Amino acid sequence: MGAIAKERKPKASKTETVQETALENAIVLRHTNLQPGIIETNAEAVLEAVREKAKPYLDVSRYTDDKQAKTDRAMLRKQKDHVKTTMASIREAWNRPLENAETLMKQILKEFDIVIDTIDEFVKEGEAREKEAKREAIQTYFDERNFDLVPLEKIFDCKWLNKTTDMRDVKNAIVVKIAEIHDNLKVLENIAEYGPLAKAVYLDRLDMGSALREVETLKANAERAAREKRERAEREARETVARNAEAEAAEAREMEKMASVESLVAEVLGEDPAEAKPVIYEFDFRFRGTADDARKMKAYMTSNKIAYEKLAERVVE
Repeated sequence: MGAIAKERKPKASKTETVQETALENAIVLRHTNLQPGIIETNAEAVLEAVREKAKPYLDVSRYTDDKQAKTDRAMLRKQKDHVKTTMASIREAWNRPLENAETLMKQILKEFDIVIDTIDEFVKEGEAREKEAKREAIQTYFDERNFDLVPLEKIFDCKWLNKTTDMRDVKNAIVVKIAEIHDNLKVLENIAEYGPLAKAVYLDRLDMGSALREVETLKANAERAAREKRERAEREARETVARNAEAEAAEAREMEKMASVESLVAEVLGEDPAEAKPVIYEFDFRFRGTADDARKMKAYMTSNKIAYEKLAERVVE
């Protein structure tokens, strides 16, 4: 297929060129009468006069009291104010022509801004329409990939909308990004126990580092929880042993007391204490320990002719 020829803008006619040149010449700002400023005053003569007239006032020994000194000071300040007022008047007269010219030139610039802003708004609207059309084309291509693990916004790059970014480069970037997501998910699937959660975090943030840090945090939390559970079980076991020891000691004291009473009763009744029948108790109690501890406990009860019945057992994590 032959190449499609690009549309060429027709050359401007000689008449149009002349008109454009005339317009450009008409709006070029130039001065018509500009002379270097000249300010003619008697400032030099006044300066010499002030220096000459001020000399006597520098000798303060001429004053015999503060009254005359204050009068002279007020007179000199008044003369100084007259000079400052004259300076301000000259400055205002000097600046007025420039201020008037600047006012007109600012109005000219404002007229340019009105036209430029109008054209600029038109250009921006056109660019916005082009970007929106390109965004829709990108969305269409993304949808055609049948990839729904993350929305387009998750991988979208604003540079894709630039005129300098070719659509082929955009499509290639999308394909690469989708492949990268699939590869990362495969890696995360190999994390034992925490794989599904790591994948969920990754799909939410599209950040492998963040997902792996989340896994490490979960592992650390699980280890702390397991350690706390073991320490709590050991602590509760020690507390139970202590309570049992205390209860056994109290029970021994009680039995010793009862034996003493029985012996006394038998002596009063003239009976032999050995003939008294022992009281048989039946106990249900829970034992907690390792498999080796359980074997030792059963061996102890058997060697002491204590009958027992195993009710149940379970593994404590």
